[in-house]
Amino acid sequence: MRPRAPGKFPTWGVLALPGGLLWGALLGVFAGGFFGNAAIGVAVGAGVGLGAGLCTFAAAVVVASAREVPSQGTRHPDDPRARDG
Repeated sequence: MRPRAPGKFPTWGVLALPGGLLWGALLGVFAGGFFGNAAIGVAVGAGVGLGAGLCTFAAAVVVASAREVPSQGTRHPDDPRARDG
């Protein structure tokens, strides 16, 4: 497995929404079949799965934005090393 380039969005974040939707719908089929209406189970399961996928996607956004990107030679204006003189 090769290392990921810095600043690249996590793969698990990319797969969060479709994965949550599919797993939620799949589990909803079984839950709906158990309770008597598979169509409602799919709808509710897909909604719950999509919500879980959105939460996971939001976590991936936080992880990707918190990752340090290699410096391009610029520094923050408040950094004492950035001042001339």
